[in-house]
Amino acid sequence: MSQTPTDVKRNPANMLGLDYAAQAATFRYAGPIYDVHTHIGTLDSAEVYFHAADDYGITKTWSMTNRMEQVDALAERWGKRIAFIAVPNYEERDNPETFTSHWLKRIEAFAERGCMICKFWAAPRGLDLAEHFWIDSPIRFEAMDLAKSLGMKFMSHVGDPDTWFATKYSDSSRYGTKREHFDRLRRVMDRYGDVPWLGAHMGGSPEDLEYLQVLIDTYPNYVVDTSATKWMVRELSKRPDAFRDFCRRNPGRVLFGSDIVTTDANIDYDLYASRYWSLKTLLETNYDGPSPIVDPDLSMVDPSLPEDSTALLRGAGFDDELLRQVYQDAPRGFFGDETAVR
Repeated sequence: MSQTPTDVKRNPANMLGLDYAAQAATFRYAGPIYDVHTHIGTLDSAEVYFHAADDYGITKTWSMTNRMEQVDALAERWGKRIAFIAVPNYEERDNPETFTSHWLKRIEAFAERGCMICKFWAAPRGLDLAEHFWIDSPIRFEAMDLAKSLGMKFMSHVGDPDTWFATKYSDSSRYGTKREHFDRLRRVMDRYGDVPWLGAHMGGSPEDLEYLQVLIDTYPNYVVDTSATKWMVRELSKRPDAFRDFCRRNPGRVLFGSDIVTTDANIDYDLYASRYWSLKTLLETNYDGPSPIVDPDLSMVDPSLPEDSTALLRGAGFDDELLRQVYQDAPRGFFGDETAVR
């Protein structure tokens, strides 16, 4: 696959000047691909997103969409091409009820719309909003009990990149340690062992696949996704063989996800396509070179690096069987009939 730059204007999502539309046709996998982790915000941005999704063979996407009126509009426009994951309305984060009473009502509203999965976002930075952002806080249990009673699966975001714990979260008395966040997660998972559970961002542990294997072995209801493209590229490229072996050792437990965010403020084909190009390059090829996406974590950890530094991207070279597992079989195994697009 050629990575010859074109005259496309450089931007943070395309530092290599790639023609992403042309590049899409160079990847070898031709089967269905389910993206289980996006944030499609508006109708206008969705039009451009689905252009990129079509180019890169995305059959269906699951979105965390803030405004309920946009959920309804997107569902009407795109039908079964899009499904939704229940989330609070983070645009109203300054209202304390957004993550308590309003959240419980939204879970019910999502369920009424046929939503089958509920996300519990417990990133350490959530503690700047409220103390109950710990994954094991009482309001979490109330919401989980409600979601379970409605037949919903669970999704969680626990932890964040190691680079953030070394910088943004260096005050462990305020944000806790990464292991503390996982210890709390495990206590919650012990309580809900009968609920299918999706851990975002390789379960928050792409840096430590050995620890992630412990979670996979301990909790048979637990699966993970590959979302957060910059994070995954940066960390999994350090050990592409270990990443490939992890996925092969755990069939059905790793689902494809991108974490693409679309809003009216960032309508940009290259932005959306860059995530699919990078993830497909990581999974499908033996590429060894720069990522096209600026990764701010690099200069955050090492201020001597330019702010527009990009990570090294090293492909893991999955075979066709393994690609089908991650792109298609694992999402179908987790979501079942919800993967239908007709």
